[in-house]
Amino acid sequence: MYRRSTFAALAAILINVFPAHAEQDEAAIVVTATRQPSRISALAADISVIERSQIEAAGPAATLGDLLATVPGVELSRQGSRGAGENIFIRGANAGHTLVLVDGLRAGSATLGQTAIEAIPLAQVERVEILRGPASALYGSDAIGGVIRVTTRQGEDAPRLDARIGAGSHGSQEALVSHAGRAGALRYAIRAGDSRATGVSAITNPSSAAYNADKDGYWRRHLALDVAWRSGEATEMGMQWLDSDGMSRHDASWPNAASDWQNRHSVSALAVHGRHRLSKSWTAEVRLGRSEDDSITTPSSTAGQASDNYRTRQDQFSCQNDLSLPVGRGLVALESLREGVLSTKAYTSVMRSTDSLVLGWNGSVDAHVWQAGARRDENSQFGGKTTHTLNYGYRFLPGWKASAGVGTSFKAPTLNDLYYPNTPFEGVGNPGLVPESGRSREIALHYYGKIAEASLTVFRNDIRNLIQWEETSPGSWFYTPSNIGSARITGLTAAGKTRLGEWSVDGHLTLQSPKNRSNGEYLTRRALRFGGVSASRMLGNWNVGAEFQGAGHRYDAPDFTTRRNTRVLTGYNVVHLRGEYRLDPQWSMLVRIDNLLDEQYELARSSTTNYASLGRFAFIGMRFVMK
Repeated sequence: MYRRSTFAALAAILINVFPAHAEQDEAAIVVTATRQPSRISALAADISVIERSQIEAAGPAATLGDLLATVPGVELSRQGSRGAGENIFIRGANAGHTLVLVDGLRAGSATLGQTAIEAIPLAQVERVEILRGPASALYGSDAIGGVIRVTTRQGEDAPRLDARIGAGSHGSQEALVSHAGRAGALRYAIRAGDSRATGVSAITNPSSAAYNADKDGYWRRHLALDVAWRSGEATEMGMQWLDSDGMSRHDASWPNAASDWQNRHSVSALAVHGRHRLSKSWTAEVRLGRSEDDSITTPSSTAGQASDNYRTRQDQFSCQNDLSLPVGRGLVALESLREGVLSTKAYTSVMRSTDSLVLGWNGSVDAHVWQAGARRDENSQFGGKTTHTLNYGYRFLPGWKASAGVGTSFKAPTLNDLYYPNTPFEGVGNPGLVPESGRSREIALHYYGKIAEASLTVFRNDIRNLIQWEETSPGSWFYTPSNIGSARITGLTAAGKTRLGEWSVDGHLTLQSPKNRSNGEYLTRRALRFGGVSASRMLGNWNVGAEFQGAGHRYDAPDFTTRRNTRVLTGYNVVHLRGEYRLDPQWSMLVRIDNLLDEQYELARSSTTNYASLGRFAFIGMRFVMK
């Protein structure tokens, strides 16, 4: 009853916000929805933006996953405390159904088919755009649930030195130093940081075969460089490089639960780009880059090996042409992707390629806004795949806009799905797999006023040919994948923000039904309802805020015998407090308390294992900025 009352209160807040004074900065510019800079108010897409000020408010110890979990329609799953692997679910879709871009490059593991969100350091991030809904017509594989676009920090007009240091609960420590500026036509930035914690034990139940009472902490070091040169308004050339290297401890049962299990995980992204305005109506951009995901797990789960090593890379090239048309704007792009793996496992094939053509048209005329797009991907493994999208919006009253959209999407099988080598007690890949395919539709209502904004979106996504790994025979402990699954995800998301006196308040609530149509069960680790509310204000030299996040129950981990996911993760409500005190124009003190009420809850569970989450967590730090 308590949790239902909490969500009823959250719904009441949103209802009160909706008809009142509602406005986001409708002039805010986003790129993800069309691949071209567009004002949010001129779009018919469902998109959110996380600015640098929100990243700073999240606190130095927060992860990208923590921050994304505050966004409408987004859920977080984590197997342990901070530093452990994180999964992001957008609109109830699988973790691998979210495409993550870092400075325009696809980021992630070609073997696992998803991105190590926990390895992208928030200290290096300037802005995050979250597009909810299918986007394969713009970006290709993986964009079934949505797209997360991460932009790293760049140079500034005036030289700026930024340093930060802090410490907190569970042995948490963080340090960061950066310098950015501009010299003539050259913009530059370099940033380096280190974060670590002793953490808590990843597993809470001694009955688990993998239980070990030791603390499972982590460390991560990161370095980023941004350089760009601009000649007038017509030409820009630049380079972005991000390298993030870390180690996290975890618990496992085979071959020895008492072992000091470690996962050394590094991610990197290097991109160079050139942009030139060829005429008043034609701008071309070329981007070339490589992203890598390198994972080393010690000890190995394979007899006779010291560790399991997986290094995957994605070499990417794109040539995008932005065209000003008599009505609206056009997009023509060519892309090429080469994926490869180097591993201690003997994969039957280690490479594949995809070549793509992208066409788009979007615009805004009088009360009408629209976006249309189509994409053709030619893949060396499964052949061709065509996707499309169509969104339309109508401003029927000042400040009000109604919109509707349909789109198709897909996810290519991972290299593990296709080519995993025949391994006893593990399984073997299936090179005959076809892509997972999605078909989505949505309708929405938006309101933009003078001091706030609000939106209500109803969505449905049907996904077929889901790839599932199943035992070849009961009790064999030998698995192989096949296209046997299907899912239907329906739901609605309400979001709003406003000002109440001196307070800035925003909230969101999602109600959804993420169903596996193959067996009628709910998809694992996804709540039927979840949401949050935050409020902040200035009090003298203090900038203070409070946040609430809540989720209903979820299901996880199929039973070994019945294969049904009947294990319940109970719902939770957590409260966070934060404050920043400005000592002078250069120095400030940061204070944050997460999970103030010390709520005990789980974000993930396996068939025999309960994973821990942090209890009450406090952090204090100092920041120095010299301009």
